[in-house]
Amino acid sequence: MALQNVYESTVQVDSYRAPENQEVRGTNIIIFDGVNSPRSIDLRAFSRNIVTFGRAPDNDIVLTSKYVSKHHGRFELNGTNIFVSDVGSKNGTLKNGAYIRQDRMFNGDILRIDNSNQYSRDGVLMLLSAQDASSWKTFDMRGMNHVTVGRAVDNNIVLNHVSVSVRHASFNAAGSEWTIQDNNSTNGVVVNGRRIFGTVRLGEKDVILITNTKMIYSAGFIYFHTYTGGIGITVSHIVKTVKSGNNSINICNDVSLEIRPAELVAIIGGSGAGKTTLMNAICGYNKPTSGKVVINGEDLYEKDTYEALKSVIGYVPQQDIVYDNLTLFSMLNYAAKLRLPDDTSPAERERRVREVIDMVELSSKADTMIRRLSGGQKKRASIAVELLSDPQLFFLDEPASGLDPGTERNLMRTLKNMTQSGKTVILVTHSTLNLQDCDKILFMGRGGNLCYSGNMESAKRFFKIDNLVDVYNMITENPDFWRSQYDSLVTAQKRQVEVNTGDGGGKRRKKGARHSAIRQVAVLSERYFHLMLNDRQRLIMLLAQAPLLAFLISLVKDGNQFEYYGITKSLLFALSCSAFWIGTLNAIQEVCKERNILKREYMTGLKLGPYIISKFVVLGFLSVIQSLLLTGVFVLLVGSPGEGVFMHPFLELFLTTFLTAISASAMGIFASSMFRNPDRAMTVAPLLLMPQILFSGLLFELDGATKVISWFAICRWSMEGYGTIANLNDLKY
Repeated sequence: MALQNVYESTVQVDSYRAPENQEVRGTNIIIFDGVNSPRSIDLRAFSRNIVTFGRAPDNDIVLTSKYVSKHHGRFELNGTNIFVSDVGSKNGTLKNGAYIRQDRMFNGDILRIDNSNQYSRDGVLMLLSAQDASSWKTFDMRGMNHVTVGRAVDNNIVLNHVSVSVRHASFNAAGSEWTIQDNNSTNGVVVNGRRIFGTVRLGEKDVILITNTKMIYSAGFIYFHTYTGGIGITVSHIVKTVKSGNNSINICNDVSLEIRPAELVAIIGGSGAGKTTLMNAICGYNKPTSGKVVINGEDLYEKDTYEALKSVIGYVPQQDIVYDNLTLFSMLNYAAKLRLPDDTSPAERERRVREVIDMVELSSKADTMIRRLSGGQKKRASIAVELLSDPQLFFLDEPASGLDPGTERNLMRTLKNMTQSGKTVILVTHSTLNLQDCDKILFMGRGGNLCYSGNMESAKRFFKIDNLVDVYNMITENPDFWRSQYDSLVTAQKRQVEVNTGDGGGKRRKKGARHSAIRQVAVLSERYFHLMLNDRQRLIMLLAQAPLLAFLISLVKDGNQFEYYGITKSLLFALSCSAFWIGTLNAIQEVCKERNILKREYMTGLKLGPYIISKFVVLGFLSVIQSLLLTGVFVLLVGSPGEGVFMHPFLELFLTTFLTAISASAMGIFASSMFRNPDRAMTVAPLLLMPQILFSGLLFELDGATKVISWFAICRWSMEGYGTIANLNDLKY
């Protein structure tokens, strides 16, 4: 059956919602055979388990390419599973870029039979699709010079997804060939697994990935399909090894499994069983030591695939990724500014925020401060953050932790509803209360061993128990036995086949530009200001300490300040230490208290440079106010030198105080980045202050190594400035 041809000048891909309980399973092979028109074949239409393909006419699927052997290979249908085998062909068979003899196929997998050095017009590309051929659309570029792709409705090819830019990419004619150009899109364009920058020339049957849309170029046509009905995952021989003393141990031990599109999957097991390790390897959060993770036919860790897919992957860590001092709407609005394409209009952004609030059933809490939400509502707010970019693949780490049974039930209902709308949801949990809602349960035993994969009823039969709570002790005490039992079952059902597992890492992913750095600085600064203003109690304390410290300094004056060396030096040193203290206190908790949010935002495209700059913008503004208060009260109660060096002495004292405070803030930010807990970071504050006292050069005579160390003491340079302003060395002794 030929693919649907669309000759209009615009093709639009709309949102899709899978019918309830629909099993999405690929049995359609879409074939690009040389320069022939693409065709689609349903493997089940042959009504037998073995379907052969090759150049000879006695094959079930006859191919014409010169690179295909007479009897090249075969598909084998085994229940709901599909395998592909190469039967000794001359040019071999590539599956997702790797030569195979036999392998299992999943939705989105691509087979190639082609020139081993470079893909050619005469080669063959076969793609396994869950939907029939009509779900793949065709755009005829012949006779055109320029074809645009993007979110706006006036593009030639419209991709209706929030992560697609308004003018995402364009195809341009170059004589008899075509090029593709990334128009500085937020989420990028990937061609054959590599993210492109600028313009590249297209080769025959190149595979193009734009967020959740896969395109294939062939002879002036673009064939494309948007995966809106869920994303399937193939995990092949995942191993994660860590060092323990002088030994290496596997915390995820050779795990292979399949997750189908639009499934709700739970990963359960005892503490230390490798549940979170496995999930982090699957979602791209932490790459495995070896093994492969294939998402809709794309190797997650190969080349730049993750850069293209991460906008359609949502991840909610165990800790909430929301700010307590913002309303639900404000928090989501800031997140949308950072995650959605830069060309998203305010109206589009607000509409999307309202949509996700409604999805997680928190419409009545839109204007409520996050800190006033219950534990379950905060977890749903974290889910809402990830829903902003409309991910098709969703991961959650211990979402039910700390929730009462009723709240947990409501949360699981929300997750189940997400699968009904076409999303694949995977969660780690210790709870067994609501596992009946899951389509699949992965049982992880001690040592990172996969002991079983299946639904709740089949798991009870496998373990021969009535209550899944009993499984925890069984797979913790004897994981090797249950793994061997499951491996035997898998082998008996012919589910385990030889695969090319790779090294788990592929090439190091490049961090392409996704959002404007200036825009990120503006959004982060605005959010930080908002957070600071909403935390009024802390803000008042930070502002009040400056005049209070100046007042305390004034209590020890003796009336001879700025006339005699001793008292002047002591008062200025107290002023220097006060400026250092307020600057340090401003910043020492700022990074560690939002580490989880920062890590997640970094994965979605946040640059660390704009993040740090935004901290300095806000802390700099705060330091200006504090320095004015500290210097103003000091001058009012203590006094000031009669004249300055270049300017009025008050301005010079203020400038020196500000530079001391902002430098201390920089040190505080660095210290904060070294800790995971804000309370632990605070314990370091006295240790930061003591070197300023010891190595300022005022209390002790410094020589040799101590003099070199003093060069790195902020208060040493602060006192140099204050001393120059007060003409300290010329005062009476």
